[in-house]
Amino acid sequence: MSKRAGLVVIIAAAILWGLSEIFLGDVFYRFHIPMRAASMTAIGLMLLTIGRFAYDRPGSSTAAALLAGAMRCMVPKLFICHFTAIALQGFIFDASWTAMRAGEKHSLRRAWISASIATFVGFAVFGFLGAYVFGFGRWVAAGPVGILAWTMKSGAFASVILLGLVPVADKVAAYLARKQVAPQT
Repeated sequence: MSKRAGLVVIIAAAILWGLSEIFLGDVFYRFHIPMRAASMTAIGLMLLTIGRFAYDRPGSSTAAALLAGAMRCMVPKLFICHFTAIALQGFIFDASWTAMRAGEKHSLRRAWISASIATFVGFAVFGFLGAYVFGFGRWVAAGPVGILAWTMKSGAFASVILLGLVPVADKVAAYLARKQVAPQT
């Protein structure tokens, strides 16, 4: 895929992630859908996977996450915790994807492992930041054991969802690559 087309895919993934956080996330929170953070994380990581399969450049997932997080912060009101969580997920996904060379090997297994690493590590770091840096009451009250229990439960749930979403991401990225190469009529 050309650099320009790849950047468009990365930006589109970021915008879709940001919009899903705003609109779908609002529905999940309003109706108290269980495991909403894990579900929203899985959706975001699926979009990052599409982006990385389409345009595999280190740093692109972090940039996409920063854009998605910034969008989420602007609507409906500023929540720095949402930005922090999204940015962490994108950065950790970027690092694990690059370290595992998931795009270079075009391995669904490696892509899923990279996304799963991002869920577990991202949830843990977010929980500890929430408790010990931002002082969010919920996380302070949970303590380290509660944070780790939430991390394991939410990370496992998101990873199971990603078992189905990573192959979908691969198909979407392949479709986008074919469309970009095919002549327009």
